[in-house]
Amino acid sequence: MKRLFSSPNSAEIGLLRSRLEATGIPCELRNECLSQAMPGTPFDSELWVLDDEDYREACELLGAWHGLASS
Repeated sequence: MKRLFSSPNSAEIGLLRSRLEATGIPCELRNECLSQAMPGTPFDSELWVLDDEDYREACELLGAWHGLASS
């Protein structure tokens, strides 16, 4: 299991999670409730890839997704 991405924006994490799951990459969301319950804390929501062998593909999807988001 490897951490792929973190953000204070839980909507952003949710969208990325949906994209990964749509391609068959199992992932897990962490710190979502903690970051919402305590705004201003240093705990960002995190997205973790469950299978290490999927990590590289997940990184490629993350890079492509960030490219689209910044356009």
